[in-house]
Amino acid sequence: MAKYRLGQEKSGVVFRKTQKEKKRRFKRKYILYIFAIWILANVLLFLVKEYLSNYYFSTQLPELKPENYKRILIFAPHCDDETLSSAGVIQKALAAGSKVKVVVMTNGDGFTRAAGQNFGKIRLKAKDYIRFGYLRQKETIHALEDLGIDRKNIIFLGYPDRGLRYLWEKYFDSKVSYFNPLTRTFHSPYSNSYEKNVQYKGVNVVKNIESIIKSFEPDLIIYPYSRDQHPDHWATSAFVKFSLLQLGYKGEEWQYLVHRGDWPTPFGKHPDMFLVPPFKLAFTDTEWYQVPLDGFMIEKKANSISDYHSQIKVMRGFLEAFIRQNELFAKLGNSIAKRYEGDDLFSPKYLVIEEPTHDIWSLIFEKGADIDSIYAAHDSKNIYIGIRMVGSAKRLINYYLHIRAFKDQKYLGRMYIQISGSKMKSVKTMTTPQFSLDNSKFQRNKNYMKIVLPKKDLQNANMLFLSLRTEFLGRQLDRSAWRVILLK
Repeated sequence: MAKYRLGQEKSGVVFRKTQKEKKRRFKRKYILYIFAIWILANVLLFLVKEYLSNYYFSTQLPELKPENYKRILIFAPHCDDETLSSAGVIQKALAAGSKVKVVVMTNGDGFTRAAGQNFGKIRLKAKDYIRFGYLRQKETIHALEDLGIDRKNIIFLGYPDRGLRYLWEKYFDSKVSYFNPLTRTFHSPYSNSYEKNVQYKGVNVVKNIESIIKSFEPDLIIYPYSRDQHPDHWATSAFVKFSLLQLGYKGEEWQYLVHRGDWPTPFGKHPDMFLVPPFKLAFTDTEWYQVPLDGFMIEKKANSISDYHSQIKVMRGFLEAFIRQNELFAKLGNSIAKRYEGDDLFSPKYLVIEEPTHDIWSLIFEKGADIDSIYAAHDSKNIYIGIRMVGSAKRLINYYLHIRAFKDQKYLGRMYIQISGSKMKSVKTMTTPQFSLDNSKFQRNKNYMKIVLPKKDLQNANMLFLSLRTEFLGRQLDRSAWRVILLK
């Protein structure tokens, strides 16, 4: 009898454990189902939003007319960006008798996956990357010749792929040149570069850009959008804009977008759809325009894109997503910092940069790194800069404010400021000495930061070219556009 009761008790324990395990499994499955539904709902919401914006903006975007310009200069960070962004513009301009010149900043030799797949290699040597650079040059030449541009109107600068950001930030006017870890050189190894053996320094990039602009005298310059997420693209944008400021350029400027999350949506060839701004960028301080294309131009653009065989092999869907009814361009004008009246710096009248928020998944969970807006004002003695984040600024997040100061067309120097916790300090780089922060002031309150810079410490600059970046453990979380702020 005792054995029978003991057996019953054991059976009961086993039964209860089994029931508990079933409940735990059910809870786990339930949580997984809920999570999967949440992800699916967000994906569907994103797609619906993108398709609705495609329909809406296709009817709202004003038209630009490239045929109204006589000399058009296009800057491309890599071999293919000129065709993705402006193949239609090139066709319309050439048909109207305009002259078009294309400047390619890098040879796109740093795309390791594409180089490896094209050469059938897992481990690549420096000579392989250089060979890949020449291959990509040939693809650009073929694509542009198909569009009607002569070889003499294609310029390759030969700067390091994946390295333009460093030339802009750390090796701008440094004593030593940037070392390209892929081609294993401090200078361009290409025999057909605009300046042979040019050292990898930012000032040389500016020198080359200014030389080409002075020689060609364009009335329209097309270059990457400052909010493009690819470092080579936003750095190209910064280099071109910096050069235009020094030259006092008065012509027209159009900017184009290539890299922004999974834009353009959807990937693949959809010639009946339109290129429209990403939803989060549509309602910022950018003016968006389009250049409509007819069926013949669309087909010709598609044929030119197919000339980039090395890229088609690894990202056909992305490249073909630019075969649409139009081409998309942005105009990002200069902002004006008004005279400071001693009131709230974060008043709308002092707003100079308006950034998209919640536009990157990681920023949904780290709101203290999500840049909302930047404010600026000035009086007879000081320049006041206000930074507003979406959430409270976190101590573990570093904030970097990069400022280039000008007096009219003359470049005066720069400030590279790091904000960590409640402290502000100057960042040391390879670049020559920068303006002092000794007399500057800094305040921080939740998601607001205020910086006061004495004008005399910036040699009484009347124009600032600046950008803000946020980082966590060395990883970039958000970055604002590089914008020109006029002190009036």
